[in-house]
Amino acid sequence: MFLKTKLVKISKFLYFVLLFILPVNLGKHFEIFDSYVGGVLVDYLVPTIFVQDILVILIIFFWILSGGLKRVFCERDLLKKRHVQYSTLFVFSLFLSTLNSARFVPSIYAWLRLFLYFLLFIYSLVEIPIETYFFRILNIFSLSLLLVSILGIAQFVQKGSVFDNYLVFGEQPYSSATYGVPKESFFGKGVVPSYGLFRHPNIFGGYLSIVLVWVFSFLKNRKFYRIPFLFGCVALLFTFSKISWAVFLFGVFLHLLFVKDPGEIKNRKKKAVFLVYFAVVLSLLLPLSSCLTDTENKSISRRANLVAASYKMIENNFLFGVGFNNSTIFIDEYNYAGTDLRFSQPVHNIFLLLFSEGGVFSLIFFALLIRECARNFINSSYFHIYLISFLQILLLGSFDHYFITIHQTLLLFWIVLGLGLQ
Repeated sequence: MFLKTKLVKISKFLYFVLLFILPVNLGKHFEIFDSYVGGVLVDYLVPTIFVQDILVILIIFFWILSGGLKRVFCERDLLKKRHVQYSTLFVFSLFLSTLNSARFVPSIYAWLRLFLYFLLFIYSLVEIPIETYFFRILNIFSLSLLLVSILGIAQFVQKGSVFDNYLVFGEQPYSSATYGVPKESFFGKGVVPSYGLFRHPNIFGGYLSIVLVWVFSFLKNRKFYRIPFLFGCVALLFTFSKISWAVFLFGVFLHLLFVKDPGEIKNRKKKAVFLVYFAVVLSLLLPLSSCLTDTENKSISRRANLVAASYKMIENNFLFGVGFNNSTIFIDEYNYAGTDLRFSQPVHNIFLLLFSEGGVFSLIFFALLIRECARNFINSSYFHIYLISFLQILLLGSFDHYFITIHQTLLLFWIVLGLGLQ
């Protein structure tokens, strides 16, 4: 009994360490033959072992040794909960899609990470009661937010990476002279956005937009959150990610709306969910507007063209998709309207990405999971910030792919569900 208790304590300690280092991008990359498309290395196809992956493996390992699986099947009876059933079917459907993939190794490797993070989702439901650990978790995220925000601000001042070395927390080396780094105008001067420890400013901005709302929700009660909140807002500004700015303001608005009149909170939650669902549907219609596909703004036109290309991919691979994490292999073949010589990026919409890679069954199970999550969040009488985070993820996922393709934000997605669906 003592040994089991000790093992549970170790797994929880590692869990909190994982939350703290969530933004870290440090990992070992394995460039293989299947990572190249037309002679060009596609980083989404490179199998990588990240520090977070190792921590999750250790958490699950110590948890299983402590008898965690027995608590899942016997004590908590989680299998009767619909969000667990749908999430299990969703993960299994993507496994089936790997069997249909043209590049099996990148596909099955991406699925193994997804499955690993799904196990962490189950672990969170069973072992991390949110009533007990809520503020400890929030304190950890606020400190992590402060440190990564300071780095982001320093990168903006430096006009590039600070440590300039992948080995230091996985910071991506870059400067204004680096090919592909976007340039922005700031008071008439050309500047380089902040990357933090992420692979793109939009991902950094998306992460900040979610965590900042958590901190904002308790600024009045915990004044020491003001410092990470201030630094985080400045860092968010320096990402120049407009969608992240909008989603952050949307999250703040929802928080103020929910706390204004607690008696009306359930109806307001329903209206917020409907509004986000409406925005998600509109995002799927992006390529139908010629003014978006023909605009001189490359960011918008690329997204619209990728959406149009994904529809063609879905038409030819409706049932089972092209294989999980395989869309970048074929996207250029379907992107007829694209003006870029090569732009091997996943479609910037997680719903179309799952449809094109996993087929119609993966999309259905994911949609059922989303609906069940929304229903649980609406009926929950506990902290509303996880509903807000959930809606923010849906909005961000309607205009980008990183909640499926990037390990930090994929991990954040499952953590939000694991903590919020209790």
